Amino acid sequence: MSGRQTLHSGKEFSTFDLAVGRAIALPIDFDVGHCLQQRLDDLDSTGFRDEPDEDVTPFPSLTFATPVAAPAPSTSSLPAPPLTSLSSKERSKVKSRLRRDKARTEARLTSTTPLLKAVNLKRIDEAKTSALELDLDASALPHSKPAWIGSRSVAEDPKFSPPHEPHDLDTGLSGLLYTQAEVDALSGTENFMYINWLGRLTIPILDRHQHIIALLGGTPRDTVGWQTVTDGASQLLLDCVPRIRLTEERMHHRRAQEPFPAIARGVSHGGGQTELGELRNNIANTQLTDELLVHEYFCRLAGFANILFAMWAPLLFAFYQAQIALLDEWKPSIRWNFAGSVFAACTFNFGPRVITAAQLDFANLAWGWCAITALGKFDPDIGGHLILWDLRLVVRFPPGSTILLPSAIIRHSNVPIRAHEHRCSFTQYTAGGLFRWVRNGFKTDEAFHLTASVAEKAEREAESKGRWERGMKMFSVIDEL
Repeated sequence: MSGRQTLHSGKEFSTFDLAVGRAIALPIDFDVGHCLQQRLDDLDSTGFRDEPDEDVTPFPSLTFATPVAAPAPSTSSLPAPPLTSLSSKERSKVKSRLRRDKARTEARLTSTTPLLKAVNLKRIDEAKTSALELDLDASALPHSKPAWIGSRSVAEDPKFSPPHEPHDLDTGLSGLLYTQAEVDALSGTENFMYINWLGRLTIPILDRHQHIIALLGGTPRDTVGWQTVTDGASQLLLDCVPRIRLTEERMHHRRAQEPFPAIARGVSHGGGQTELGELRNNIANTQLTDELLVHEYFCRLAGFANILFAMWAPLLFAFYQAQIALLDEWKPSIRWNFAGSVFAACTFNFGPRVITAAQLDFANLAWGWCAITALGKFDPDIGGHLILWDLRLVVRFPPGSTILLPSAIIRHSNVPIRAHEHRCSFTQYTAGGLFRWVRNGFKTDEAFHLTASVAEKAEREAESKGRWERGMKMFSVIDEL
């Protein structure tokens, strides 16, 4: 059989066109720059920005769970009003805007990430000086053989002894300076490096090949407005707890240090599912989380994580976008959590004490990023730290800040908080099974093998052997941004 299939639009494709890192045959008039610009316009229209422009109100209008199509691109931009009809002050404003637009255009044209705003490029350059390089080869981290997800066989209670070299990182840091003995006490093991991160500025984490494997994303620069967002999101989660309807069994999580309610929403595939679909909840929990998904606080949290992803891992971000676009073509009725976001699913961890032991989210895409936003009221010098076991790092993780990491291959946990404090979180991620479903031509592995020819099966086997390496190449090299 040929393996050619069609989408709802009538477009024809082969399951082999969707290989990771393999070129896809595109229409001759396809303009990737225009395509990505449309997606960035989506981000702007939904309020997904890393910080407001000076002439933009801090909080955008609500973004609803059903994606809104981007407006058709105009063939010509609207002309600026004649300067002669304006007052001196108005002319000055117009000239300033034109200069700003020109600077942004020039910055985009000269950048390897040409469709980011000038302010995004500036933030990237500023954060490069704070990068933390580890003596680690990320490609050696454990993963499943097909490389779609993490490894289920890795021990989740790791023990390490090799010491870190001392690091003189001092940008964006704050809080208590721990002795090595105190750091050892936090992690329960020896020779972990402590990063006393303020939680505001961005710190890229690099492997020895300069790949950005994780990101201490920080917060937008509007710290007062952002605290309103994160404090409000925390209070919303606490206020929702009495309305949650979960069995006692559902309150006990696989690696949680104590029970807490958590509800996942979004699109997923894996774990024995025969069809890709939306994560299901009972009526009460669906209604409750529907309200959270359209609330501007969580739209802002989702948008900030999304723009961090686009800034620091543009190839990986584009790969996620491509899969979502194909799924939209295949099944237009799919409802995504947040318009324009590349994360297919999210979990509201309601608290009041969200603390986990060492774990791998092995069902997520092995080389993909998960976004974690810490929320609540706790002293980050005392507890709530994020421990990245495979990186041998203990990171001060204040409420309101966001971290992105490949949670399927890096074991992570939290340091407990004090009894009178509360900690909740908002996580965003995409299951590896979703990418596998698309790669199979929108079917399971079993269904693919039932219909594939011998040649297709052989090509699939050969492709799977290089998937991990191709996936790892999607992590940005910091000097190439």
